[in-house]
Amino acid sequence: MEIQNNLADRGKRFVAYLIDILPITLIVFGVFYFFMGFDETLRNYFDRGDSVEPRIKYLNQRRWIRDLSFLIWIIYCIFMESSERQGTFGKSIMGIKVVDENGDRLSIGKSIGRNTTKGLSYVVILLGFIWILFDKKRQGWHDKLNKTFVVNENYVKKPVSHDVHDDHVE
Repeated sequence: MEIQNNLADRGKRFVAYLIDILPITLIVFGVFYFFMGFDETLRNYFDRGDSVEPRIKYLNQRRWIRDLSFLIWIIYCIFMESSERQGTFGKSIMGIKVVDENGDRLSIGKSIGRNTTKGLSYVVILLGFIWILFDKKRQGWHDKLNKTFVVNENYVKKPVSHDVHDDHVE
């Protein structure tokens, strides 16, 4: 299989993820910090003494920041991976892209499927993402479920030849 020979390096996938998620998380953090009272929550958390309530409030707001960042990242990935770019800005910077099992660009439906099932990979203590490290095809659960691959950007699907043989003998 030609795709198998062009799979993206696991390290490149991870760095691409960091390039994409860090700015999203920083923006969400900034909104919470400057407009949603997270600055006060942090102050109260560090000055809490024996009080449990500031810790609970901090953990709740931190969870909101994490989950909202993840949701925004999923939506971003849906649109970017089904675009002509076939990947996020992080993937482009790292020289990788996403393809379906035939080596084609993802349809919007396929991209929605791939990216919403990242939730499953995430919820089970990130095991679906860790799976990429041990899988021969370097696929996470979301890739396996949707038959997608992350490949080097120079991968080009080879055209299928349709040789027509005339078996008619006169």
